[in-house]
Amino acid sequence: MAEPRYLQAECAFRPGAHTVRVTLTHTTLRVEVEAHGTADLWRGEFDATFIEDLTRKTGNFKQFGIFCSMLESALTQSSDSVSLELLTYADLETLHSRKVGAITRPPPSTSSPLNTKRYLILVYSVEFDRIHYPLPLPYAGRPDLVTLVRELQEQLGQLRARRLEETQHLRDALWQALEEKRAAEARHQREYRQLAAELTQAKASEQRLQLRVKNLTAELASYRRGRQKSASPAPRPQEQRSASLESHRSSRGHPSPKSLSPAGSRQPRFDPTAFVRARQRRQKEAELRNQRRGVASGSTSPARSHRRSSSAESSRSWRLGGSSGSKASERPEPVPCRRVTRTRRPLSTSSCNGPSMVPRPAASHKLPVCRTGGKHHGKENRSKEPSAELAEIDARLQALQEYMDSLNTYM
Repeated sequence: MAEPRYLQAECAFRPGAHTVRVTLTHTTLRVEVEAHGTADLWRGEFDATFIEDLTRKTGNFKQFGIFCSMLESALTQSSDSVSLELLTYADLETLHSRKVGAITRPPPSTSSPLNTKRYLILVYSVEFDRIHYPLPLPYAGRPDLVTLVRELQEQLGQLRARRLEETQHLRDALWQALEEKRAAEARHQREYRQLAAELTQAKASEQRLQLRVKNLTAELASYRRGRQKSASPAPRPQEQRSASLESHRSSRGHPSPKSLSPAGSRQPRFDPTAFVRARQRRQKEAELRNQRRGVASGSTSPARSHRRSSSAESSRSWRLGGSSGSKASERPEPVPCRRVTRTRRPLSTSSCNGPSMVPRPAASHKLPVCRTGGKHHGKENRSKEPSAELAEIDARLQALQEYMDSLNTYM
């Protein structure tokens, strides 16, 4: 019992309800009993020696610590073997006379101090026996009103201070909660703005991708239409004649007007099948010309027919070169086809047979001015013309193969 212990309990004694307060220390026991109706107060303080002598007189000795434990059990009603009773002096004398069988004494006068004293009895019930430990409590009177008001004011001040402390604690907690709420709202606003910006960017990206898909779809459709047009049959004779006229104009030095394609600004693509067929046709025509030259080699009429056939051949080659050039103009690699068409012009004989070169009268039966190399030189050129045409065709086929490879890489 190093520190004081305070116990308080509401007990219903015979005169009425009372409040019992007990203060326990290492060597001291303090007991207070207060009546609820009259506010009368009885108070007593006992040391360890008094308690042990009291228990020894009853014939059942108890140490101070054990007696305090028994009193605590009686207040808390945790044991059925101990209980409390509040008796007056007269009640105590009656109880004593019953036990010893003596004659009862007359009660003291009302003005006697014994009449105002109360006795707190600790009853210890054992088997076939009941032991009473009486604690005398002198009358302490009623509490002073001034003192009572002062105590109440002190208690009220303590309660107010405690209330203010609790209120301040609650305010601090509320302020902290509000700060956390504002921080959370600010964080949520930032996240909302960030997500809104990301959503806007995603929508813009989606629109761009949709536009790109639309453009690619339109471009793919145009490529498919171009392929269908490139697979169309060979040009008609009127188109061949127009191409021949364009080749004659280019050989005279006049630029040919740009022809408009049926697809608008896009020109038809090159048809490899038509090119191979034209090549085979030119080879057959070259063989026929060689046979005709062998039959009529000295007359001037074969020379004129040769000039007409070479002019037609140059117009066909120029038409095919123009078609391949128009196809190459659609891609970034048009250089090989243009180079081939430029190298073809010196080999063509239509440049010497144009209207700018005026021949001599037919009676003289002489060659035009451009053929100044003699008959042997003309024959040599005519014999070398098929091989030159074949070399030109091979070069154009090689350029066409390169162009087709480049198209495959782009597709």
